[in-house]
Amino acid sequence: MKENHVAIEVSKDEHYKTPYLKALKENWPSLAKDYRHYCHTFNPKTGDIWTWTSPEGQKFFHLVLDEKGGDPHPHNLVNADRLQSFKKALKKLKKVAEEEDIKKLELPLVGFHFSDQELDLANMMLKETFLDTQTEIRFV
Repeated sequence: MKENHVAIEVSKDEHYKTPYLKALKENWPSLAKDYRHYCHTFNPKTGDIWTWTSPEGQKFFHLVLDEKGGDPHPHNLVNADRLQSFKKALKKLKKVAEEEDIKKLELPLVGFHFSDQELDLANMMLKETFLDTQTEIRFV
């Protein structure tokens, strides 16, 4: 089985309404149900990650970047809090990637809500965080 690891952005009260997340929910209904259960049970903080594995073996790393869903930058501004949450989540993701010997990890652009400026900063954070690892990680 080909390993396929994907990281996506979510909020604590995620409802899987964006087209990308809605498609994930339609393909794997238990993903959204399990995430809601996790949030109610453990009350994650921004910067936390939650991992879900599909029956086919595909792993999804949920990066909690917001407390509430919605448009994170309605005026296309840089949201420093979200970027700090992203940086904290990347450090946790790096630890998991090293522990599980993950060689490749993709972050679909449609799974994130970054402005152009934020995306540039997020790319720098990706490179900086995973520089000393064997994991190939990138936005796709």
